[in-house]
Amino acid sequence: MDEFNLKPTFEFIKRNFKVLAVTFVIAAVVTAGITLLLPNYYKAQVVLLPSDTNSISKGVLSNMDNVDPMNFGSSSDCEYVLDIINSGRVVGAACNKFNLAEHYGIKATGRELDEKMGRKLYNNIKVKRTDNLGVKITVWDTDPEMASNLANFIASEVSVVRSEAKKVKYDSICTVVERSRNRISKEIDLLTDSLAKLSKEYKIFYPDGMGERFSQELAKQVAAGNTAAVARLEAKMIALEEAGGKITNLREQLYNNRKYLSQWNEFLEKAMVDREAQIPVEFVIQAASPSYSKDKPKRSIIVLVSAVCCTLLALFVLVVREKTEGNKVC
Repeated sequence: MDEFNLKPTFEFIKRNFKVLAVTFVIAAVVTAGITLLLPNYYKAQVVLLPSDTNSISKGVLSNMDNVDPMNFGSSSDCEYVLDIINSGRVVGAACNKFNLAEHYGIKATGRELDEKMGRKLYNNIKVKRTDNLGVKITVWDTDPEMASNLANFIASEVSVVRSEAKKVKYDSICTVVERSRNRISKEIDLLTDSLAKLSKEYKIFYPDGMGERFSQELAKQVAAGNTAAVARLEAKMIALEEAGGKITNLREQLYNNRKYLSQWNEFLEKAMVDREAQIPVEFVIQAASPSYSKDKPKRSIIVLVSAVCCTLLALFVLVVREKTEGNKVC
């Protein structure tokens, strides 16, 4: 096997050093001139921690300790925040609030305008999850104030969207619970009226134990020979037999419905607490502030990479030319 030897390579580079050096310099100068035409972009960052979306009523009003309202969010809450930021809702709100069509110089209307603004804004935004289940929002813009305002607005809009979603859900829950509570309340009113009417008609208000007392009194009056009292007691016992079961049934239904109404009132109160609770769903640990030192483009890196690539391309052309000329001589 032939030995690996770099000497011919170095000799080739030495012979063509001037060409390669001129190529490197020209590529660097041209690229530097082009990069001067590129606008400067400034970076603004917001870091937030999503909070848990558990019910506050379960954490505060419940006697159980299985829910802690002070918990930060889980990985699912972090994914919710990422989906919200990447949604058209947040992008559209940012475009409307800051008039990004004029800021980006987009000349279009209708759906085309929305598409171009959304594409431009998405290109200037980067959202990623941190190692500690936080969310980092990075915004680039040619105006440092605009970059800072956009980043802070996106973070605040996440809270708005999650709060609205929570409110819509609890509005539906409150409506269903309130409808059931009202139905039970109407049933209680009907049962109360029926019980009062039946008790007044038969003059029986507490049938529990009345049968036994009537029997004891009837025995006394029979022993005393009081026929009038015996007749009255027999009539009351007949009335008790006719209406006692109905009255007892109505009283039991009324007791159960009142117990259910108390439970539904408790459910409704908890749902209303959750609906009205203004608990932050995100905690911003780093708000964005204007940065007046550009973040990109990295002109030195662009110039260096472009010059090296052009030099390697020139080297490749020289190698191909030398091989071609060598083959012609042969």
